[in-house]
Amino acid sequence: MQGLTLIGSGWHPSLFRSEIKALTGPIEVIHPRVLYIPLTDSTLTRLSRAALLDDVLCLSARYWVYSETSQEDLTKTIAEWAQLNLPKGSFAVRARKLGTGIPGFSRSEIESEVGALITSDSNHVNLDDPENVISVVIAGPGDGPIHRDDIGQNSPIVTWGLQQPGWQRDSYAGRAPTDRPFFQPVSLDPKQAKLLISLAHRRGTETNTIVDPFCGTGGIAIEAALQGMEALASDLDPRMVEGTLQNLEWAGVSARAEAREASDIVSLWGSRNNCAFVFDPPYGRSSWKSGDGLEVLLSALTAAREMNSQGTVCTMLPTGPEALNSFPEQDIDVMGIPWSELEVMIRGCGWEPVLSTPVKVHRSLARMVVVCHPAG
Repeated sequence: MQGLTLIGSGWHPSLFRSEIKALTGPIEVIHPRVLYIPLTDSTLTRLSRAALLDDVLCLSARYWVYSETSQEDLTKTIAEWAQLNLPKGSFAVRARKLGTGIPGFSRSEIESEVGALITSDSNHVNLDDPENVISVVIAGPGDGPIHRDDIGQNSPIVTWGLQQPGWQRDSYAGRAPTDRPFFQPVSLDPKQAKLLISLAHRRGTETNTIVDPFCGTGGIAIEAALQGMEALASDLDPRMVEGTLQNLEWAGVSARAEAREASDIVSLWGSRNNCAFVFDPPYGRSSWKSGDGLEVLLSALTAAREMNSQGTVCTMLPTGPEALNSFPEQDIDVMGIPWSELEVMIRGCGWEPVLSTPVKVHRSLARMVVVCHPAG
């Protein structure tokens, strides 16, 4: 079966792999930031929902680098591949490195050497507006990642292929929280909002509705609506609901938004199928008393299970910055209590945590991304 090679963002390689697996199913890990997946009729549509995907390559090949491997060997191999796979017309070779790259392999030299070997009467170089782009990825060790990864570093590898026609990375230009007419401090970044939505997908289950019972300034509702999904937003604070509607109009999308407690989503929206509950709880508001946040979270989880017992939950919960350097076996505090205790409480609401990963949000602020599937 034909497949695609995917190049992930360096922000959080582990979540990149989890995101692609949630969207498309089984993955082959070539490098922490390089994956190979089968190509099906729905693959490209699903990949368009990914937040941490940098590039998509088709007709790809790979080349493991050992001590005796030379750059000349690599460029000749890519040229031989191009004879079989490069369509007629103009082309450009664009190389990039992941992490620290690979010693002895130069991006600029690979671009020029491969270009020289490939150029012919039917294929000429056009660096400004090429008909085809050969993307070469020089994948080496990490260069001090922000987030701890859960897999070791693979052997250095170079992979290449044609950039997938019609696919373009989301730039998020003009969608920052500060660009919106209604803004509040620590509003969720659009990339993180999109990531939470994509992590809430499950292969074999078509999610077409996103429910956010803590909508804040509407970041999650905006990202869901931009993907053509139904967005149901609510918040206890009427000012937030008004601001969310204002921001939705500014973004050119529509969603339903109401002022209501999170525990009331069933009476507000009714029972639903094919929906996911995606939210960033409003912890830290000055009007909340200590412990209130945990109680509200658990009531929201209980209501979500009642609204759709086969849905998915994806959320970001408060944790300390020390979580970013913790090991998986460490029992760090989340929402002010040990994660092991909170897991038990979440299961008591009918949900089974299947993913829990700390992320850096703003400066020294950290959150725990938690994905839950139905328990039992």
